Amino acid sequence: MNNIPEEQICRIKEYLAKIGKTPGCKDRPRIFAAVHHVNWERYGLVDGWSGIADVIHYDWGNAFDQYAPDWHQVGKPAFNKELLRHVELTYHEKPIDVFFAYLSGRWVYPETIRTIGKMGLLTINISLDDTIMFWGLQEPSGLSGNAEIAPEFDFSITCQSSKDVLKYDNIGARVLFLPSGANPKVFSPLPLSRDIPVSFVGQCYGVRPQIITWLRNHGIQVQVFGKGWPSGELSFSDMTAIYSRSIVTLGFGFIQNSFQTGLKGRDFEVPLMGGLYLTTYNHDLANCFNVGEEIDCYRNETELLSKLHYYMAHPDIALKNGAAGRDRCLRDHTWTNRFKTIFDVVGFVNHAKP
Repeated sequence: MNNIPEEQICRIKEYLAKIGKTPGCKDRPRIFAAVHHVNWERYGLVDGWSGIADVIHYDWGNAFDQYAPDWHQVGKPAFNKELLRHVELTYHEKPIDVFFAYLSGRWVYPETIRTIGKMGLLTINISLDDTIMFWGLQEPSGLSGNAEIAPEFDFSITCQSSKDVLKYDNIGARVLFLPSGANPKVFSPLPLSRDIPVSFVGQCYGVRPQIITWLRNHGIQVQVFGKGWPSGELSFSDMTAIYSRSIVTLGFGFIQNSFQTGLKGRDFEVPLMGGLYLTTYNHDLANCFNVGEEIDCYRNETELLSKLHYYMAHPDIALKNGAAGRDRCLRDHTWTNRFKTIFDVVGFVNHAKP
């Protein structure tokens, strides 16, 4: 089960047995997915379920603005009321098995999740940025992170670092550490020539510009794309084209402006594109790939420079390893793979083929 520690699995199973939520056998469970699509969410967190379940996707679009000045007084209460209304209407049309959410305390009240759970649904929340944002800020309507809402879910999925599990344990919440995944129907190499030796796609902030400048000063002409760079932001199609043209794609594993590292969606999306992914070393990432054979990692600038010189001299090895990384993602690191693991943990005997 993706190397999940047995104690995490046992704690969830014991809790579900205690409250009488035992899913049993069902070929196509019904999933209510409360997920707002911004740029990747539907492809990952919604489409990832569709191969193994019937999905009802609730996306509120632009109907609610968490940055509005009256959010805590007007917007948030209205959103919670509307969320409950959609869940109840959907459930009365045909029973739902799982309420799956990508929500934080800024959006939802603990009591809203409690109410949904009393309907008999299995309630699961996923978070991709708990290392820094687990608690968040104290706001007029509660903490903006997940700390206040997590205990109300039957369990949560944390994706950024295995160390974040302890935060959930300390507040009495149940949690599984599952890395992010990727959608191979969206991230797949295009039939383009690999004519870019080294690229980086991402925003220009933190230590990124300094490292890029340092590499260029040492003879590595990294081509950079994204917000804050001269190229500007890329469309999704342009981004996948750059990945498809790159022999090596750089990654920076730091979280926001800190020097803490954590798993990111691109750690699985980029390897699916078939080129070599070279990123900051991270223990959790090393547990997902064979480093040096499927992806590669660096611990400092000197090691990064050395590895880039090597792969520039041996592009065939870079692409061989990149192909192995794609194969590993297809086998183990799709979002559907992650969600099948959730079914295994909770005891859903599911026979649907992704």
